[in-house]
Amino acid sequence: MPAMGAARSGGQSVRAQQATAQSGAAAAPSPSPSATPPPPNARSSLVLRVSQRIAAARAIENCRRADDSVSPPLFLDPYADLMAGWQHQQRDDAPVDAAARVRQGEGDAEMCTALDIIATAHVDRLLLNATAVAAVNRITNGDYRQVVLLGDAMDTRPYRLPLAPGTAIFMVAPAEAHAAAAAALASEEAAAIADAVAAAPAASSTAPAAEAAASSSRGGSVAAGGAEGSEGESAAGGQGRGEGEGQGTGTATAAGAGGRGGRSRSRLRGPRPPPGCLLRRVSLELQPGGDFSSLPSSLEAAGFRADRLSVWAVQGLAGLGLGEQDVVSLLAEAANCAAYHSLLLGELPPLPGGRAAAANALAECGLLGSPLAFGTPDSSYGRWRPEWGSADGGDDPSGGGSADGHQAQQRWLFASQQIRLSAAQMDTYSSHRAAAEEMDEDFFDNFS
Repeated sequence: MPAMGAARSGGQSVRAQQATAQSGAAAAPSPSPSATPPPPNARSSLVLRVSQRIAAARAIENCRRADDSVSPPLFLDPYADLMAGWQHQQRDDAPVDAAARVRQGEGDAEMCTALDIIATAHVDRLLLNATAVAAVNRITNGDYRQVVLLGDAMDTRPYRLPLAPGTAIFMVAPAEAHAAAAAALASEEAAAIADAVAAAPAASSTAPAAEAAASSSRGGSVAAGGAEGSEGESAAGGQGRGEGEGQGTGTATAAGAGGRGGRSRSRLRGPRPPPGCLLRRVSLELQPGGDFSSLPSSLEAAGFRADRLSVWAVQGLAGLGLGEQDVVSLLAEAANCAAYHSLLLGELPPLPGGRAAAANALAECGLLGSPLAFGTPDSSYGRWRPEWGSADGGDDPSGGGSADGHQAQQRWLFASQQIRLSAAQMDTYSSHRAAAEEMDEDFFDNFS
Protein backbone atom coordinates (compact mmCIF):
# COMPACT_ATOMS: atom_id res chain seq x y z
CA MET A 1 0.00 0.00 0.00
CA PRO A 2 2.77 2.57 0.70
CA ALA A 3 4.21 1.90 -2.72
CA MET A 4 0.86 2.61 -4.30
CA GLY A 5 0.74 5.97 -2.60
CA ALA A 6 4.26 6.78 -3.71
CA ALA A 7 3.34 5.99 -7.29
CA ARG A 8 0.91 8.86 -7.51
CA SER A 9 2.43 12.04 -8.90
CA GLY A 10 1.38 15.55 -8.04
CA GLY A 11 -0.88 15.58 -11.08
CA GLN A 12 -2.61 12.46 -9.88
CA SER A 13 -3.35 14.01 -6.50
CA VAL A 14 -5.25 16.71 -8.35
CA ARG A 15 -7.16 14.00 -10.15
CA ALA A 16 -7.92 12.38 -6.81
CA GLN A 17 -9.78 15.54 -5.84
CA GLN A 18 -11.52 15.47 -9.21
CA ALA A 19 -12.36 11.82 -8.60
CA THR A 20 -13.87 12.72 -5.24
CA ALA A 21 -15.94 15.45 -6.80
CA GLN A 22 -16.93 13.20 -9.67
CA SER A 23 -18.06 10.44 -7.36
CA GLY A 24 -20.27 12.93 -5.63
CA ALA A 25 -22.06 13.55 -8.87
CA ALA A 26 -23.96 10.53 -10.05
CA ALA A 27 -25.18 9.63 -13.48
CA ALA A 28 -28.68 10.36 -14.65
CA PRO A 29 -31.58 8.37 -13.22
CA SER A 30 -32.97 5.58 -15.34
CA PRO A 31 -35.59 7.03 -17.67
CA SER A 32 -38.77 5.30 -18.69
CA PRO A 33 -38.48 2.94 -21.66
CA SER A 34 -40.22 5.54 -23.83
CA ALA A 35 -37.61 8.20 -23.14
CA THR A 36 -35.77 9.54 -26.18
CA PRO A 37 -32.14 8.32 -26.29
CA PRO A 38 -29.46 11.02 -26.29
CA PRO A 39 -27.62 11.84 -29.54
CA PRO A 40 -24.54 9.71 -30.36
CA ASN A 41 -21.94 12.19 -29.10
CA ALA A 42 -23.85 12.68 -25.84
CA ARG A 43 -24.20 8.90 -25.57
CA SER A 44 -20.42 8.47 -25.78
CA SER A 45 -19.93 11.08 -23.09
CA LEU A 46 -22.52 9.39 -20.87
CA VAL A 47 -20.80 6.00 -21.16
CA LEU A 48 -17.48 7.52 -20.10
CA ARG A 49 -19.07 9.42 -17.22
CA VAL A 50 -20.61 6.25 -15.81
CA SER A 51 -17.31 4.36 -16.01
CA GLN A 52 -15.44 7.24 -14.42
CA ARG A 53 -18.08 7.64 -11.72
CA ILE A 54 -17.41 4.07 -10.62
CA ALA A 55 -13.64 4.57 -10.90
CA ALA A 56 -13.93 7.69 -8.73
CA ALA A 57 -15.73 5.69 -6.03
CA ARG A 58 -12.99 3.06 -6.15
CA ALA A 59 -10.37 5.80 -5.83
CA ILE A 60 -12.04 7.11 -2.68
CA GLU A 61 -12.07 3.64 -1.13
CA ASN A 62 -8.46 3.06 -2.15
CA CYS A 63 -7.41 6.19 -0.25
CA ARG A 64 -8.50 4.73 3.09
CA ARG A 65 -5.63 3.95 5.41
CA ALA A 66 -4.61 0.31 5.17
CA ASP A 67 -3.60 0.26 8.84
CA ASP A 68 -7.01 1.51 9.99
CA SER A 69 -8.25 -1.34 12.17
CA VAL A 70 -11.73 0.16 12.40
CA SER A 71 -12.47 0.67 8.71
CA PRO A 72 -9.76 -0.68 6.39
CA PRO A 73 -10.30 -0.46 2.63
CA LEU A 74 -12.62 -3.09 1.22
CA PHE A 75 -10.36 -3.39 -1.81
CA LEU A 76 -7.20 -1.85 -3.23
CA ASP A 77 -7.22 -0.26 -6.68
CA PRO A 78 -4.10 1.77 -7.50
CA TYR A 79 -5.39 2.51 -11.02
CA ALA A 80 -8.75 3.98 -10.00
CA ASP A 81 -7.43 7.52 -9.59
CA LEU A 82 -5.88 7.42 -13.05
CA MET A 83 -9.06 6.08 -14.64
CA ALA A 84 -11.33 8.58 -12.92
CA GLY A 85 -9.36 11.58 -14.19
CA TRP A 86 -8.18 10.32 -17.55
CA GLN A 87 -10.72 11.99 -19.80
CA HIS A 88 -10.12 15.42 -18.27
CA GLN A 89 -6.39 15.44 -18.92
CA GLN A 90 -6.79 14.17 -22.48
CA ARG A 91 -9.45 16.60 -23.69
CA ASP A 92 -8.60 20.27 -23.71
CA ASP A 93 -12.24 21.22 -24.10
CA ALA A 94 -13.27 19.34 -20.95
CA PRO A 95 -14.04 21.67 -18.03
CA VAL A 96 -11.96 21.39 -14.91
CA ASP A 97 -14.99 21.15 -12.65
CA ALA A 98 -15.82 17.48 -13.11
CA ALA A 99 -18.67 17.63 -10.61
CA ALA A 100 -20.49 20.36 -12.51
CA ARG A 101 -20.05 18.49 -15.77
CA VAL A 102 -21.23 15.14 -14.46
CA ARG A 103 -23.96 16.07 -11.98
CA GLN A 104 -27.37 15.14 -13.34
CA GLY A 105 -29.45 15.01 -10.20
CA GLU A 106 -29.49 11.32 -9.29
CA GLY A 107 -29.76 12.17 -5.63
CA ASP A 108 -27.51 12.14 -2.62
CA ALA A 109 -23.94 12.15 -3.96
CA GLU A 110 -22.50 10.46 -0.89
CA MET A 111 -25.01 7.64 -1.12
CA CYS A 112 -24.30 7.15 -4.82
CA THR A 113 -20.60 6.81 -4.04
CA ALA A 114 -21.40 4.28 -1.33
CA LEU A 115 -23.53 2.29 -3.77
CA ASP A 116 -20.63 2.00 -6.21
CA ILE A 117 -18.18 1.05 -3.46
CA ILE A 118 -20.51 -1.59 -2.03
CA ALA A 119 -21.28 -3.02 -5.46
CA THR A 120 -17.57 -3.26 -6.26
CA ALA A 121 -16.77 -5.02 -2.99
CA HIS A 122 -19.75 -7.36 -3.34
CA VAL A 123 -18.85 -8.38 -6.89
CA ASP A 124 -15.20 -8.86 -5.89
CA ARG A 125 -16.18 -11.22 -3.10
CA LEU A 126 -18.62 -13.28 -5.16
CA LEU A 127 -16.28 -13.43 -8.15
CA LEU A 128 -13.34 -14.70 -6.10
CA ASN A 129 -15.56 -17.23 -4.35
CA ALA A 130 -16.88 -18.49 -7.69
CA THR A 131 -13.48 -18.92 -9.31
CA ALA A 132 -12.25 -20.83 -6.26
CA VAL A 133 -14.77 -23.67 -6.56
CA ALA A 134 -15.53 -26.39 -9.10
CA ALA A 135 -18.93 -27.33 -10.45
CA VAL A 136 -20.00 -30.97 -10.18
CA ASN A 137 -22.98 -32.05 -12.28
CA ARG A 138 -23.66 -34.51 -15.06
CA ILE A 139 -23.67 -31.91 -17.83
CA THR A 140 -20.98 -29.29 -17.23
CA ASN A 141 -18.18 -30.17 -14.82
CA GLY A 142 -14.99 -28.36 -13.98
CA ASP A 143 -13.61 -25.05 -12.78
CA TYR A 144 -14.91 -21.61 -13.60
CA ARG A 145 -12.09 -20.42 -15.84
CA GLN A 146 -14.04 -18.02 -18.04
CA VAL A 147 -14.85 -14.62 -16.52
CA VAL A 148 -17.03 -12.10 -18.35
CA LEU A 149 -17.03 -8.54 -16.99
CA LEU A 150 -20.11 -6.86 -18.44
CA GLY A 151 -20.76 -3.12 -18.42
CA ASP A 152 -17.62 -1.19 -17.41
CA ALA A 153 -14.55 -0.91 -19.65
CA MET A 154 -12.62 0.81 -16.86
CA ASP A 155 -13.06 -2.18 -14.56
CA THR A 156 -9.64 -3.00 -13.11
CA ARG A 157 -10.46 -6.47 -11.77
CA PRO A 158 -8.25 -8.14 -14.41
CA TYR A 159 -5.28 -6.30 -12.88
CA ARG A 160 -6.02 -6.38 -9.16
CA LEU A 161 -7.79 -9.67 -8.38
CA PRO A 162 -5.78 -12.88 -7.81
CA LEU A 163 -7.45 -14.94 -10.53
CA ALA A 164 -6.19 -18.47 -11.08
CA PRO A 165 -3.82 -19.31 -13.95
CA GLY A 166 -5.71 -20.40 -17.02
CA THR A 167 -8.52 -17.89 -16.55
CA ALA A 168 -9.79 -16.17 -19.69
CA ILE A 169 -11.23 -12.72 -18.99
CA PHE A 170 -13.65 -11.08 -21.42
CA MET A 171 -14.51 -7.43 -20.82
CA VAL A 172 -17.71 -6.35 -22.57
CA ALA A 173 -18.46 -2.62 -22.84
CA PRO A 174 -19.02 0.16 -25.41
CA ALA A 175 -16.14 0.85 -27.78
CA GLU A 176 -15.65 4.46 -26.61
CA ALA A 177 -15.07 3.35 -23.03
CA HIS A 178 -12.71 0.61 -24.21
CA ALA A 179 -10.65 3.18 -26.10
CA ALA A 180 -10.38 5.50 -23.09
CA ALA A 181 -9.49 2.65 -20.73
CA ALA A 182 -6.87 1.23 -23.09
CA ALA A 183 -5.28 4.67 -23.49
CA ALA A 184 -5.13 5.20 -19.74
CA LEU A 185 -3.59 1.78 -19.09
CA ALA A 186 -1.03 2.32 -21.85
CA SER A 187 0.14 5.62 -20.35
CA GLU A 188 3.45 6.20 -18.60
CA GLU A 189 1.56 6.94 -15.39
CA ALA A 190 -0.06 3.49 -15.46
CA ALA A 191 3.35 1.92 -16.07
CA ALA A 192 4.80 3.81 -13.11
CA ILE A 193 1.97 2.62 -10.86
CA ALA A 194 2.43 -0.96 -12.03
CA ASP A 195 6.17 -0.76 -11.32
CA ALA A 196 5.56 0.61 -7.83
CA VAL A 197 2.96 -2.05 -7.05
CA ALA A 198 5.21 -4.85 -8.30
CA ALA A 199 8.11 -3.57 -6.21
CA ALA A 200 6.07 -3.46 -3.02
CA PRO A 201 6.25 -6.45 -0.65
CA ALA A 202 3.34 -8.80 -1.20
CA ALA A 203 2.41 -8.55 2.47
CA SER A 204 1.70 -4.85 2.18
CA SER A 205 -1.02 -5.57 -0.35
CA THR A 206 -2.56 -8.63 1.17
CA ALA A 207 -2.72 -7.47 4.80
CA PRO A 208 -5.49 -4.86 4.34
CA ALA A 209 -7.62 -7.33 2.40
CA ALA A 210 -7.13 -9.93 5.10
CA GLU A 211 -8.31 -7.47 7.72
CA ALA A 212 -11.31 -6.62 5.57
CA ALA A 213 -12.14 -10.28 5.14
CA ALA A 214 -11.87 -10.83 8.89
CA SER A 215 -14.47 -8.14 9.44
CA SER A 216 -16.74 -9.42 6.69
CA SER A 217 -19.50 -10.38 9.11
CA ARG A 218 -21.06 -7.21 7.75
CA GLY A 219 -20.38 -8.43 4.21
CA GLY A 220 -16.82 -7.20 3.78
CA SER A 221 -15.00 -8.12 0.61
CA VAL A 222 -12.24 -10.69 0.46
CA ALA A 223 -10.89 -8.98 -2.60
CA ALA A 224 -7.18 -8.70 -2.25
CA GLY A 225 -4.41 -6.60 -3.38
CA GLY A 226 -3.04 -4.50 -6.07
CA ALA A 227 -2.33 -4.67 -9.74
CA GLU A 228 -0.79 -7.59 -11.43
CA GLY A 229 2.68 -7.90 -12.84
CA SER A 230 4.00 -8.10 -16.35
CA GLU A 231 3.85 -10.91 -18.82
CA GLY A 232 6.12 -12.39 -21.43
CA GLU A 233 3.96 -12.13 -24.52
CA SER A 234 1.18 -9.77 -25.53
CA ALA A 235 -1.24 -9.98 -28.41
CA ALA A 236 -2.89 -6.61 -28.88
CA GLY A 237 -5.76 -6.47 -31.31
CA GLY A 238 -8.47 -4.11 -32.41
CA GLN A 239 -11.70 -3.44 -30.58
CA GLY A 240 -15.04 -4.63 -31.84
CA ARG A 241 -15.66 -8.02 -33.47
CA GLY A 242 -14.69 -9.57 -30.14
CA GLU A 243 -11.05 -8.60 -30.46
CA GLY A 244 -9.23 -6.60 -27.85
CA GLU A 245 -6.40 -6.39 -25.44
CA GLY A 246 -4.94 -9.85 -24.94
CA GLN A 247 -2.12 -10.87 -22.67
CA GLY A 248 -0.45 -14.24 -22.93
CA THR A 249 1.16 -16.40 -20.30
CA GLY A 250 4.47 -15.33 -18.83
CA THR A 251 6.51 -14.58 -15.76
CA ALA A 252 5.08 -11.82 -13.64
CA THR A 253 5.32 -9.97 -10.40
CA ALA A 254 1.82 -9.82 -8.99
CA ALA A 255 1.47 -8.01 -5.72
CA GLY A 256 -1.72 -9.11 -4.05
CA ALA A 257 -2.12 -12.02 -6.48
CA GLY A 258 0.54 -14.36 -5.24
CA GLY A 259 3.44 -12.86 -7.18
CA ARG A 260 6.84 -12.11 -5.71
CA GLY A 261 7.85 -8.49 -5.29
CA GLY A 262 11.21 -7.49 -6.68
CA ARG A 263 11.17 -9.99 -9.52
CA SER A 264 12.46 -8.58 -12.79
CA ARG A 265 9.79 -7.39 -15.19
CA SER A 266 9.74 -8.08 -18.90
CA ARG A 267 10.25 -5.40 -21.48
CA LEU A 268 6.48 -4.87 -21.56
CA ARG A 269 5.60 -2.25 -18.98
CA GLY A 270 2.27 -1.35 -17.52
CA PRO A 271 -0.62 -3.23 -15.92
CA ARG A 272 -0.92 -6.91 -16.79
CA PRO A 273 -3.38 -9.65 -15.75
CA PRO A 274 -2.14 -12.36 -13.38
CA PRO A 275 0.31 -14.92 -14.77
CA GLY A 276 -1.33 -17.40 -17.09
CA CYS A 277 -4.46 -15.27 -17.58
CA LEU A 278 -5.80 -13.83 -20.82
CA LEU A 279 -7.73 -10.58 -21.32
CA ARG A 280 -9.89 -9.77 -24.32
CA ARG A 281 -11.93 -6.63 -24.87
CA VAL A 282 -15.28 -7.06 -26.62
CA SER A 283 -17.31 -4.10 -27.88
CA LEU A 284 -21.06 -3.95 -27.28
CA GLU A 285 -23.17 -0.82 -27.37
CA LEU A 286 -25.25 -0.52 -24.21
CA GLN A 287 -28.00 1.92 -25.06
CA PRO A 288 -31.77 2.11 -24.55
CA GLY A 289 -33.62 0.15 -27.18
CA GLY A 290 -30.35 -1.31 -28.44
CA ASP A 291 -29.82 -4.68 -30.06
CA PHE A 292 -27.64 -6.93 -27.91
CA SER A 293 -27.91 -9.98 -30.19
CA SER A 294 -24.31 -9.55 -31.35
CA LEU A 295 -22.99 -10.49 -27.90
CA PRO A 296 -22.73 -14.28 -28.51
CA SER A 297 -20.91 -13.95 -31.83
CA SER A 298 -18.60 -11.23 -30.52
CA LEU A 299 -17.64 -13.32 -27.51
CA GLU A 300 -17.13 -16.40 -29.68
CA ALA A 301 -14.82 -14.42 -31.97
CA ALA A 302 -12.79 -13.45 -28.90
CA GLY A 303 -12.38 -17.10 -27.89
CA PHE A 304 -15.29 -17.57 -25.48
CA ARG A 305 -16.71 -21.10 -25.20
CA ALA A 306 -20.45 -21.17 -24.59
CA ASP A 307 -20.28 -24.88 -23.78
CA ARG A 308 -17.89 -24.31 -20.88
CA LEU A 309 -18.57 -22.94 -17.41
CA SER A 310 -18.32 -19.19 -16.98
CA VAL A 311 -18.81 -16.48 -14.37
CA TRP A 312 -20.46 -13.22 -15.39
CA ALA A 313 -19.97 -10.07 -13.31
CA VAL A 314 -22.34 -7.22 -14.18
CA GLN A 315 -21.57 -3.66 -13.05
CA GLY A 316 -21.83 -0.29 -14.74
CA LEU A 317 -25.38 -0.42 -16.11
CA ALA A 318 -26.78 2.06 -13.58
CA GLY A 319 -26.80 5.50 -15.16
CA LEU A 320 -26.90 4.35 -18.80
CA GLY A 321 -30.65 4.93 -19.05
CA LEU A 322 -31.53 1.30 -19.77
CA GLY A 323 -35.18 0.42 -19.32
CA GLU A 324 -36.55 -2.78 -17.82
CA GLN A 325 -36.90 -4.48 -21.20
CA ASP A 326 -33.34 -3.50 -22.11
CA VAL A 327 -32.04 -5.14 -18.94
CA VAL A 328 -34.05 -8.30 -19.60
CA SER A 329 -32.79 -8.46 -23.20
CA LEU A 330 -29.18 -8.05 -22.12
CA LEU A 331 -29.47 -10.69 -19.41
CA ALA A 332 -31.17 -13.03 -21.88
CA GLU A 333 -28.26 -12.76 -24.32
CA ALA A 334 -25.83 -13.38 -21.47
CA ALA A 335 -27.85 -16.42 -20.38
CA ASN A 336 -27.78 -17.79 -23.92
CA CYS A 337 -23.98 -17.73 -23.71
CA ALA A 338 -23.78 -19.18 -20.20
CA ALA A 339 -23.42 -22.95 -19.98
CA TYR A 340 -25.49 -24.99 -17.54
CA HIS A 341 -24.56 -24.12 -13.93
CA SER A 342 -22.67 -20.99 -14.93
CA LEU A 343 -22.95 -18.06 -12.52
CA LEU A 344 -24.24 -14.55 -13.15
CA LEU A 345 -23.81 -11.94 -10.44
CA GLY A 346 -23.43 -8.23 -9.96
CA GLU A 347 -25.60 -5.13 -9.87
CA LEU A 348 -28.82 -4.32 -11.69
CA PRO A 349 -29.82 -0.71 -12.44
CA PRO A 350 -32.95 0.90 -10.99
CA LEU A 351 -36.11 -0.70 -12.37
CA PRO A 352 -39.62 0.83 -12.21
CA GLY A 353 -41.07 -2.30 -10.63
CA GLY A 354 -38.53 -2.46 -7.81
CA ARG A 355 -37.60 -5.81 -6.30
CA ALA A 356 -40.33 -7.71 -8.18
CA ALA A 357 -39.08 -6.41 -11.53
CA ALA A 358 -35.50 -7.37 -10.69
CA ALA A 359 -36.56 -10.87 -9.64
CA ASN A 360 -38.68 -11.30 -12.76
CA ALA A 361 -35.79 -10.20 -14.97
CA LEU A 362 -33.65 -13.02 -13.59
CA ALA A 363 -36.42 -15.61 -13.79
CA GLU A 364 -37.33 -14.77 -17.39
CA CYS A 365 -33.77 -15.60 -18.42
CA GLY A 366 -33.70 -18.97 -16.68
CA LEU A 367 -31.50 -17.74 -13.86
CA LEU A 368 -32.03 -19.15 -10.38
CA GLY A 369 -31.40 -16.35 -7.90
CA SER A 370 -32.87 -13.29 -6.26
CA PRO A 371 -32.06 -9.59 -5.90
CA LEU A 372 -30.49 -8.24 -2.73
CA ALA A 373 -31.18 -4.69 -1.59
CA PHE A 374 -28.44 -2.35 -0.44
CA GLY A 375 -28.29 -1.54 3.25
CA THR A 376 -29.07 -4.99 4.63
CA PRO A 377 -26.69 -6.70 7.09
CA ASP A 378 -25.34 -8.72 4.15
CA SER A 379 -24.87 -5.75 1.87
CA SER A 380 -23.82 -2.79 4.01
CA TYR A 381 -20.07 -3.57 4.06
CA GLY A 382 -19.64 -0.87 6.67
CA ARG A 383 -20.29 1.85 4.08
CA TRP A 384 -24.08 2.20 4.32
CA ARG A 385 -25.14 5.02 6.62
CA PRO A 386 -28.08 4.51 9.01
CA GLU A 387 -29.74 7.77 8.00
CA TRP A 388 -30.26 6.38 4.52
CA GLY A 389 -32.60 3.81 6.04
CA SER A 390 -32.82 0.12 5.30
CA ALA A 391 -33.35 -0.74 1.69
CA ASP A 392 -34.70 -4.17 2.59
CA GLY A 393 -38.37 -3.38 2.36
CA GLY A 394 -39.90 -5.90 0.01
CA ASP A 395 -41.31 -4.19 -3.03
CA ASP A 396 -40.74 -0.87 -1.32
CA PRO A 397 -37.00 -0.30 -1.67
CA SER A 398 -37.06 2.54 0.80
CA GLY A 399 -37.77 0.13 3.62
CA GLY A 400 -39.80 2.74 5.40
CA GLY A 401 -36.99 5.30 5.19
CA SER A 402 -37.00 8.59 3.42
CA ALA A 403 -38.04 7.64 0.36
CA ASP A 404 -39.29 8.63 -2.84
CA GLY A 405 -35.83 9.64 -4.00
CA HIS A 406 -34.34 6.51 -2.51
CA GLN A 407 -36.86 4.29 -4.24
CA ALA A 408 -36.30 6.01 -7.58
CA GLN A 409 -32.56 5.33 -7.57
CA GLN A 410 -32.51 1.94 -5.84
CA ARG A 411 -30.18 -0.54 -7.50
CA TRP A 412 -30.11 -4.27 -6.82
CA LEU A 413 -27.30 -6.66 -6.09
CA PHE A 414 -27.86 -10.19 -7.33
CA ALA A 415 -26.31 -13.63 -7.56
CA SER A 416 -27.79 -16.34 -9.77
CA GLN A 417 -27.05 -19.64 -11.46
CA GLN A 418 -27.91 -20.77 -14.95
CA ILE A 419 -30.36 -23.66 -14.81
CA ARG A 420 -30.86 -24.03 -18.55
CA LEU A 421 -28.53 -25.15 -21.32
CA SER A 422 -26.71 -22.49 -23.29
CA ALA A 423 -27.48 -22.10 -26.99
CA ALA A 424 -24.30 -24.02 -27.82
CA GLN A 425 -25.26 -26.85 -25.49
CA MET A 426 -28.75 -26.97 -26.99
CA ASP A 427 -27.18 -27.39 -30.44
CA THR A 428 -25.15 -30.31 -29.11
CA TYR A 429 -28.26 -31.78 -27.50
CA SER A 430 -30.24 -31.49 -30.72
CA SER A 431 -27.51 -33.06 -32.83
CA HIS A 432 -27.11 -35.99 -30.40
CA ARG A 433 -30.85 -36.56 -30.30
CA ALA A 434 -31.14 -36.41 -34.07
CA ALA A 435 -28.27 -38.87 -34.45
CA ALA A 436 -29.87 -41.27 -31.97
CA GLU A 437 -33.22 -41.12 -33.73
CA GLU A 438 -31.57 -41.68 -37.10
CA MET A 439 -29.93 -44.85 -35.76
CA ASP A 440 -33.17 -45.91 -34.04
CA GLU A 441 -31.51 -45.93 -30.61
CA ASP A 442 -32.82 -44.85 -27.26
CA PHE A 443 -31.51 -41.49 -26.09
CA PHE A 444 -31.73 -40.64 -22.41
CA ASP A 445 -30.72 -36.97 -22.69
CA ASN A 446 -27.25 -37.68 -21.34
CA PHE A 447 -24.84 -36.05 -23.75
CA SER A 448 -22.11 -35.03 -21.29
